[in-house]
Amino acid sequence: MAHDMIIVGAGIAGLSTGYYAQLNGFRSVIFEMHSIPGGLCTAFTRKGYTFDLSMHMLVGSRYGALNRMWRELGVVDGQQRLHYPTEAGRVEGLDKSLTLYTDPRRLLDQLIDLSPADAERSRRLVRLVSGPGMMGSMSLKAPELWGLWDTAKMAWGMVPHIGNMLRYGGKTFQDLVAEFKDPFLRDALRFMVDSPPWPMPRFPMMAALGMWHSAVADAGVPLGGSYKAVSRIADRYEERGGEIRFRQRVKDVIVEDERAVGVCLEDGTEHRAETVVWAADGHALIFDMFGGRYVDDQIKKMYETWSVVESLVHVSLGVARDLSDEPPRLVFELEEPIEIAGRTRRWLGVMNRCFDPSMAPAGKSAVEVWYPTPFEHWRGLHADRARYKEEKKRISDATIAELDKRWPGIASDVEVVDVATPMTYVRYTGNWQGSPDGWYLSPENITAMTPLRRLPGLSKLHMVGQWTCPFAGTVMSALAGRQLVELLCRDGKKSFVTSTTRTGARPSASTRT
Repeated sequence: MAHDMIIVGAGIAGLSTGYYAQLNGFRSVIFEMHSIPGGLCTAFTRKGYTFDLSMHMLVGSRYGALNRMWRELGVVDGQQRLHYPTEAGRVEGLDKSLTLYTDPRRLLDQLIDLSPADAERSRRLVRLVSGPGMMGSMSLKAPELWGLWDTAKMAWGMVPHIGNMLRYGGKTFQDLVAEFKDPFLRDALRFMVDSPPWPMPRFPMMAALGMWHSAVADAGVPLGGSYKAVSRIADRYEERGGEIRFRQRVKDVIVEDERAVGVCLEDGTEHRAETVVWAADGHALIFDMFGGRYVDDQIKKMYETWSVVESLVHVSLGVARDLSDEPPRLVFELEEPIEIAGRTRRWLGVMNRCFDPSMAPAGKSAVEVWYPTPFEHWRGLHADRARYKEEKKRISDATIAELDKRWPGIASDVEVVDVATPMTYVRYTGNWQGSPDGWYLSPENITAMTPLRRLPGLSKLHMVGQWTCPFAGTVMSALAGRQLVELLCRDGKKSFVTSTTRTGARPSASTRT
């Protein structure tokens, strides 16, 4: 059957594009290199334990415009339950501890108790992160389609932020917390955004405004993990007549007369369509397949000057111990620093999914420790399989040893050990430099939030996903798919429609080999 649209990649961006395409009368097919949908938004199982690699917070799941999109996609509805924690995590120093409550009042009271000398700084910080956020005036409509009313509405929504924009426009969140006098709070508060499991260096203060309200307190965690949530979109897409072809790696895009007309797979087969949507790695498309033929100054700036979110070593542990009384996220200071991938670590970040009983057998716990690491370190090691395996073993042993100091005896409770490296991310997703989230958001690129949808000089090829704007993640990736189909409907002179339907269920997450 001929298709109107070929989509490359069944991550959340590709699935969102496909779902809205099917709703609006486009006949689409998705080619996916892996055996399951989800891309980076996935989970895997080992001996009854489920380890989640993504979607630890579903921003916009409770209120607002994003809630509408998540409902359209089936991620938020009566069947998908979400967990809203009362605390975002805990930071434990050697002699002090800070619980990051989602309740601003409780958070402020604790900060003042810890450091009365920083009382005014604490009030200012809590006021900024828990006040009205930038997402309150967010629109689902593609910016290219905004009219005078849309622009006026956005401008009006920005009025309460003018003072903060003038004061903090060039500052980072790290700049703000560095002003605290108490040494522990300077570290602990930095971990609100720049934590060991998920560092966000030079995080713009403007992006942190209202963070506790929009991105923490109102961001639910999908019970069952990322795979279950993203599978609902895949089910919806297929129910609407879409097709996902798994284990189908695209090796090239077919171009004729500067127009994308289809794709060529690794097996040599060619598939043609009126429109090609690239929902996979941007660097592979622009520089590997096209050899940099379709670039402009903006694309060069993105790939040459923007900082890529650092690749991760992901240590997953199945533990025969109930850790349900522990926080979902814990950052604790080590008695002695350890070295991981050539870097000295003084703090360890732990993710604990005990609030979700589906993630581990009864009375047991799925625990994850993430280490941001340089990609080149692992690419070099990967060439020597023996050294590569030895380094993975050394890191898992060191991690378990540190956890055993925090929870004495837990080393003997470990039943499952899995270590994913940046090379694992490359193998399963093809992401440039093994990055889990595209580009960092920084003061230099915070205004570049309109996605890169087209390549200059090439027609009929569109891009969606995390390599189209900074700090895309699940939210902007899903939104990019919706907006692209809205634009295609505009070009075809037809109304853009959305819908909600009940979805079925997919099989459980696969076991990675």
